[in-house]
Parts: sequence; structure tokens; C-alpha cells
Amino acid sequence: MRPQLWLIGSFLSVALLSGCGTPGAPQLPSLNLAVPVQDLTATRVGNQVQLDWTLPRKNTDRTLVKHSPETRICRQVGSALMSSCVVVGEVPAPKPQLQPKQKGQQQPDAVRMQYVDQLPLQMGMDNPTGFATYAVEEMNAKARSAGLSNQVAVPVAPTLPAPSELSARVSGEGVTISWVGGALASLPPGLTYRYEIERRPVGGPAYIVVGDVEPSAQGSYLDKTFEWEKNYEFRITTLTQVNSHGMSASVQGESSKPVEVFTRDIYPPAQPVGLQAAFSSVGQKPFIDLTWAPNLENDLAGYNVFRRSAGGMSEKLNQQLVQVPSFRDDKVKASGSYVYSVSAVDLRGNESPRSGEASETVPDKW
Repeated sequence: MRPQLWLIGSFLSVALLSGCGTPGAPQLPSLNLAVPVQDLTATRVGNQVQLDWTLPRKNTDRTLVKHSPETRICRQVGSALMSSCVVVGEVPAPKPQLQPKQKGQQQPDAVRMQYVDQLPLQMGMDNPTGFATYAVEEMNAKARSAGLSNQVAVPVAPTLPAPSELSARVSGEGVTISWVGGALASLPPGLTYRYEIERRPVGGPAYIVVGDVEPSAQGSYLDKTFEWEKNYEFRITTLTQVNSHGMSASVQGESSKPVEVFTRDIYPPAQPVGLQAAFSSVGQKPFIDLTWAPNLENDLAGYNVFRRSAGGMSEKLNQQLVQVPSFRDDKVKASGSYVYSVSAVDLRGNESPRSGEASETVPDKW
């Protein structure tokens, strides 16, 4: 039995020795080169260009970025891609976020960065239909990088000044926005200027464009898309459209000082027209049918119908507002002569003048 035990012990020793790990290939130290930014965007308003991007979280060797890099802002005249950074600004590294200590802990949120560059006025004067190209470059502690970000081009076109005077007037037709000043005398080829009429409720989050007109030294615009009984702010923002070198872009310029207006509705609907009256009684109780042309106001609530006998006083026939431009009067008598008119009423109770009258006579026999 002893030789067998020796053999088994020897076999186990060989197996254990063969399972031992061997040293792997040595790992090179990380160069700590952050992956280049891929989501750079550029938005120009007036002569300010706002750049937005997300800081990379990994290095080119797939290791995590331990220390947030410093960012160089790159700008080049023209729309050609940059081969190296032409530095016009720098953004210091943000304060480090707390890293998760345990497996399963939520990773810190991605860090969004922002930089506002002042576009030189001379660039637009030298080449009104030209472009400027932007990129960002993430630099490590040794001032090295893995390359430039994606590159974006913005127009350098000069923008219009906003109108200097703005006013708003409410009428039954709508809100009339009037302005004075701000337009240029001539346009460089390839550029188009526009005025965007903008509106928002007072205290609202953002303006919406309600009209688009050609700039002028003075002019007006009628807005019919608002709601009554609300406070609004109106303003005019200039817009420059660039079409050059196969590229098309627009630049938002200055905005005028807003003007506030309350849209109080004291204006009645239009007077109804086209009223007609027709008697009928074939096989049934006699009646007089009334029809008229419908009113087209967005805030129309309905109609009132009035009747009078020849030489008598008018009385309203409906208890509730009539919702359609027609009405049947079945309370008529033989040999009676009736004169009708209608009025329109809006949602706030403003009532129009009565329509022109229409008359009809009920025969003795039918």
C-alpha cells in the first residue's frame, strides 16, 4: 500500500505545481491622454460664440481619467479643418468629482463645460460671408493631448442692430407691434437680414417667433395668434442668414428692449351679415327658418336671435346662445308678419351690432 500512496502524493504535487500562475507581461504606464472631445457645439448670438462640450472620462488606453484636463480653445479663420490648435483661450480643469468607493456605486455625472468667445468685429468686416472654425483640445498635466476635438464652423457675418424704439397697441384686429430704427442701408452679397417678431407671456420661460419680416427703418406687424386677457412681452430679434461657399447658416443678432401689453378684450365680434328668412309648413307645423353667414372670430361664443312684429318691439328668441348660423322659429301664427335680426357674442360677453333685418310673412292658409 505504501508505494500506491507515494504515487498519489506525487501526482497531486505535480498537479498543484502545474496550476500555479506565471508572471504576465509587464503593463506600460498610462500616458494619461484623454480621448478627444466628440460633441463640441458652437452657438453664436451677436458677437459672442458659446462653446459647449462634455469632458472625456477615459484615456486613449481605456483607463479612467484621474485628473480632469485643462482645455485649450482653438479658433481659425475659414471653414477648413485645423491641423493644430490656434489658441484663443483656456479653461482650467474643474474641481474633481468624488469617485465611487465601492463596486455598484453610481458613477459621477458627466461634466459639461462651457466657454464664451468674443468674435472680433474685424473678421466680419474683412469677409462678411466668411466662417470661423472652432475646436477644443484637452491637455494633461504634462501639456500633452491626443488631438483636437470635432470641429465646428460659425459665420463671422456682421449682424444688424435691433430697433431702438418698440411699441405695442391692442385693437379688435390684434396686437400691432411698431418699431423705429435699426436697419442697414446696404447688404453685402450672400447675406440676408430679417426681423423676427417674438412673444412670450410675462414671466414665461422663452420667446416664440410669431412673425418674420424684412428689416426697415420703421414699420409694423399685426399679431393675431395671441390669447385675450393675458400679459405679453414682445421684442424684435435680428437674424442674419449666410449663403456662401456652399454653406448656409444663420446668426441671431441683438434683441430690442421688450415692450409689455395686456390684451384686454373690449372688442365685439363683427356684425353678422347675409340674414335670410323663409317660411315653410309642408305636412307639419308652420315655421320660419333663419340662416346667415358664419362669423370667423376664434373667440366666438354664439349668436342671439331677435324678432319683432311690424311696428313692434324686438324680443330675444333664444334662451342659450345659438351655436350655429341658423335658427328655426316655430312660434309663428297665420297672417303674422315678422322681422328678424341676429347678433354675435364672444367668450367674454362682448356683443356685436345686430345684423340687417330680414322679414317674412305667414300666410292665412298653408
